[in-house]
Amino acid sequence: MEYKKCDCNSYQIHTVKTDKFKTVRMEIIFSREVEKEKMPIFTFLADILSDCSKKYQRRKDMAIRLEELYKSIFYGVTNKVGNLFTISFVLEFIAPEYINDPKYLENILKFPFEVLNNPRVKNQEFDLTNFNIVKKSVLEEVESLKESVDKLALTTALEKMDINSPSAYRVMGTKEDIEKITPSSLYEAYLDLFKSNCDIFLIGNLNMDEATKIIKENFKNRIIKLNKPSLVVGNKLRSKPIKIEEPANFIQSTLVMIYNVHDLPKKLRNIDFHVFNYIFGNGGLTSRLYQKLRMENSLCYAVRSLYLKYDELLVIEVSLDENNVKLAQKLIQKAINEMVKGKFNDTEFEDARRNLGMSLKLGLDNNVAILNNYEFNYYDDIPLIEERIKLVKEVKKEDLIKCAKSLKLNTVFVQVPNSKGAK
Repeated sequence: MEYKKCDCNSYQIHTVKTDKFKTVRMEIIFSREVEKEKMPIFTFLADILSDCSKKYQRRKDMAIRLEELYKSIFYGVTNKVGNLFTISFVLEFIAPEYINDPKYLENILKFPFEVLNNPRVKNQEFDLTNFNIVKKSVLEEVESLKESVDKLALTTALEKMDINSPSAYRVMGTKEDIEKITPSSLYEAYLDLFKSNCDIFLIGNLNMDEATKIIKENFKNRIIKLNKPSLVVGNKLRSKPIKIEEPANFIQSTLVMIYNVHDLPKKLRNIDFHVFNYIFGNGGLTSRLYQKLRMENSLCYAVRSLYLKYDELLVIEVSLDENNVKLAQKLIQKAINEMVKGKFNDTEFEDARRNLGMSLKLGLDNNVAILNNYEFNYYDDIPLIEERIKLVKEVKKEDLIKCAKSLKLNTVFVQVPNSKGAK
């Protein structure tokens, strides 16, 4: 793989040339620090910009054009990672070597910029018909959170931990946030979009110099803003964890325990903690949490530990009967205490390193994983996959003990069936 970066003053083009894939992927990424009030409207904007434009006025028109471009795919998506919020527009298409059309590369690379530069706007307002179609879709997605046991419990627990922390902000916002959006305020957000940092990432087997030239000819972003925001959210520690119980319309309870990952150096956060978490709660049937809660005590339906690296949090989520909540908490803390004391054997340790190494190697056969790795190598100097594989092999037991010792309990949240009522 050959990586190059081209500085275009107001944006950067990052190319990764490789002949491993028959398709090409391009991501146009606008990034900025998390702002709670702006995330919902930018999410709405990402949907409407990939749904219609001045030239392709209906979703059907957009679909027909993509079909003409040899069944290419184009969509918009938003994401929050720690303190970084991204609005991305993704284009996937067949590599030019398989298409007998001399104008193909130019036509396909022009398409997303034709769409982004020319939205369906009149009198500084998005077209009302398109607006209402997208609004209905966004509202349905926001409301669907209420139907997901795990997602609702996790979202609520983070809000109970600290409603003012970026870790607790909802990317899509609430129903009330969406209802506030108007065609004119959406156009204001469109203008604001181009005040973000902008990076274009491209991976595949094509003439990258020619691709860069086509992009530069078709994208004239005149606002220069190239300061990279810090990704890390500094969530506060608590001298005593808060404990909250709330009812929800589900037949099972969900226990969420949130731990701060406190004062770890970057290498331990980026590499070693993943090995620790594999042994502790993210390694499926072999993990400590699964063995203690499910296999040995039959306490839960499901259990997982989720490492939110840039939020510096470890979240443990357990689906269980309400009567088993207190015992589950004790067993979780017991599992952490054992890790602090180094009570994990060589087999667990080697399995974790080997399986994580294999997972990383599989990423080398996935263009999305490779591109994502290059993106975070740029945003936060994360080692590339080959280097990460080497670093995983170098992890030592004492490093995992340091990871365990970094955990400080912050919040215990229990979502109980509505018929029980809150206590």
